[in-house]
Amino acid sequence: MSWLMTSLLPACSSLCRVTTVGDLRVLEGRSVMIPCHYGPQYASYVKYWCRGSVKDLCTSLVRSDAPRGPAAAGEDKVAMFDDPVQQVFTVTMTELQKEDSGWYWCGVEVGGVWSADVTASLHINVIQGMSVVNSMVSGEEGTSVTVQCLYSQGYRYDLTSPL
Repeated sequence: MSWLMTSLLPACSSLCRVTTVGDLRVLEGRSVMIPCHYGPQYASYVKYWCRGSVKDLCTSLVRSDAPRGPAAAGEDKVAMFDDPVQQVFTVTMTELQKEDSGWYWCGVEVGGVWSADVTASLHINVIQGMSVVNSMVSGEEGTSVTVQCLYSQGYRYDLTSPL
C-alpha cells in the first residue's frame, strides 16, 4: 500500500498546494496584485489573505466568503477576486506604506481537525523613494545597456541610501 501512496505524491504535490510569487519589493504609495494559484479540487473552498510571520497566528485581511459591506478605515486597501475556472485568486493591495512590509499568506481553508489549510507565504518589502522602470534588461555582448531608476526628491543628493 505504501507504494501506492508514494506513486500518488508527485501528482498531488503540484495540485494539493497553493503557489504564489516570490518575495516582492514595492515602491511606497504604489499598488500590487498577487496571484495565488490552487488546484482544481479547491475551487469551491473559502480563500483568504492574511498577514503575520506565523501562518497559524496571522491576521485575516480579506476572505472570499466575507460580506461586501461598507469598508472600515483602511480595509479598502485590500481586495480579493477568485476565479475558480482559472484556479487563481488575486489579491490587490493599494497605496502601500512602509508599515505594510511583512509576511503575508495566500490560503485555502480546508477545515477539519485533521486537515491543515493549504497555504503559501511571501514577503512584501515596501521601499521608499526608488523604483526601477523595467527590471528586464537585454543587450548584445560588448554593447551598453541602460537601466532607468526613478527616485523621490528626498533622495536627490543622498548617495549613501541602500537599495
